[in-house]
Amino acid sequence: MKGRVALLAALLAGCGLWSSGVRVSVDPPSPALAQTPNTLQEFSTQMTQIVEKVAPAVVSIDAIQVIPGRQMPTMFDPMLPFSEDGSNGQFFSPERRVPSVGSGFLVRADGYIVTNHHVINGVQEIRVTLTDNRVAPARVVGSDPTSDLAVLKIELDKLPTLSWGKSEGLKVGEWVLAFGSPFRMRGSVSHGIVSGKGRKDLGIADFENFIQTDAAINPGNSGGALTNLAGEVVGVNTAILSKSGGSQGIGLAIPSEVARSIFDELVKNGKVDRAWFGMWVEPLSPYVAHQLGLKNAEGVIVQGGYRNGPAGKAGFRAYDVIQEVDGAPVQDDRHLRSLLASKPIGKEVEMRVWREGSSITLKITPGSRPTDGAGRPARGV
Repeated sequence: MKGRVALLAALLAGCGLWSSGVRVSVDPPSPALAQTPNTLQEFSTQMTQIVEKVAPAVVSIDAIQVIPGRQMPTMFDPMLPFSEDGSNGQFFSPERRVPSVGSGFLVRADGYIVTNHHVINGVQEIRVTLTDNRVAPARVVGSDPTSDLAVLKIELDKLPTLSWGKSEGLKVGEWVLAFGSPFRMRGSVSHGIVSGKGRKDLGIADFENFIQTDAAINPGNSGGALTNLAGEVVGVNTAILSKSGGSQGIGLAIPSEVARSIFDELVKNGKVDRAWFGMWVEPLSPYVAHQLGLKNAEGVIVQGGYRNGPAGKAGFRAYDVIQEVDGAPVQDDRHLRSLLASKPIGKEVEMRVWREGSSITLKITPGSRPTDGAGRPARGV
């Protein structure tokens, strides 16, 4: 420490500051900095220890989408003999099996795995490979397209697991590691820093609140773990922004607080039952805002809804502009979805609405999203 003070004093003296009476005090390092490795070798050793702790619980996911064959008609040929099935020259295209690869990580010793919804969406066969080369079939416990998260289950014993960390406490500039199977290269790890937080409006998922990192994330990394230097999961690697299709330094991960909450609900219920308000909305353009007598285009315009749904019962009308939700200003339609995603079913929500030249307040109680006779979910937010 004395050496550091002497060096700082010498630098200041060279600038003509020390001699003019300026005093410099050096604060003791914070507890976090006190644990910082003193040499590159110590840092390297710390990194390898994290990898040895985390990697065994990160899995590679091979998914197969089976596209059935279909009948391909040909022109009827009267010279061909009748076949037993009466096809007379018609044939079936062969079944196609389209493979895809992703990643995941174990969070419970009884075989529960977190991954992305898009990794397993529409597939019929899922196989999980561990770093110790054990392979097991997996079943889907539940999946949530809105957050792009899913939970799988395998039946193996002596499974390693990872613990959840707190993504809310992450700071921009903090070191993180990204684990997964990029381009089918199982057991891969990359490192970088947290480049940003709260990234949204990217069109990747309905609910977006991504951690941005420059740790290399490539195709196949989706669903893998993003960890801190304690080896705790702080995010789920999900997407990249790239013009080439490969890593260009902008990777995106779902925060651990969001992932853990979705995981718990999927394990419990097999789905995430979010509050449904029974209306569909669109962005508010400056032109429409002007036509409605608004000075700016902040807010969301209601296009319609279900007469017997929550919005219809609350008195909403087409061309209402939602400006606030429980006192929080609404920026645009994606921001509105984010605000509503956290609202519990059955609890009244207060909205400030612009209608026919003045502001009014409407109270709406969201319900569960219903389905029709074919099992299709109702539209809208």
